[in-house]
Amino acid sequence: MSTVSAKDLFVLGRISFRPTYGHEIMRTLRESHADLWIDLSEKHVYYILKKLAREKLVTATDESDGGLPRRKVYAITDAGLAALSEMMSAENLLEAMPYSEFDVLLGMVCYTDALDDAAKSAILKKRQDSLEMTLGRLAETGTDSAVGGFPAVILARVTQRLSDELAWLKEITARVEDAGWDSMKPALEH
Repeated sequence: MSTVSAKDLFVLGRISFRPTYGHEIMRTLRESHADLWIDLSEKHVYYILKKLAREKLVTATDESDGGLPRRKVYAITDAGLAALSEMMSAENLLEAMPYSEFDVLLGMVCYTDALDDAAKSAILKKRQDSLEMTLGRLAETGTDSAVGGFPAVILARVTQRLSDELAWLKEITARVEDAGWDSMKPALEH
């Protein structure tokens, strides 16, 4: 597998623990706070489950549990285990760049004249507010005794990265306040 989706890897990896259904995958995502490092909606989980079933990496069985509605329970196949092993060695995931999509947005904000300086500063402020709100949630989560093992390690990493980004954005804000948004434009040769 030359290119592997981290989302596919997460879903298939979760199924490898034990047979499960889509809603349980989403619950695991939230409870382990994996939603901090992988952007995966419920709709996308079900899309991936159907794709994995088509590729025969998982089986799907309709089951009913007591008075609950019927649901599809997914179990990993031998082909799925082999694919999972291969996915965990995928070069694109091993060499993934550690930047966020906001970095791309910030780059465009710095390059463009389509926004006035006030709008650019509002974008920067909104990102800082978002980071501060997330850091507040993480601080509350850090005291949760249910967080341990790998989720605790990821929470510490995410908290550090968000704190570092917030400090970096405050430096950019200070630079913009001191020298203006034109100071952020790259020197492009024509």
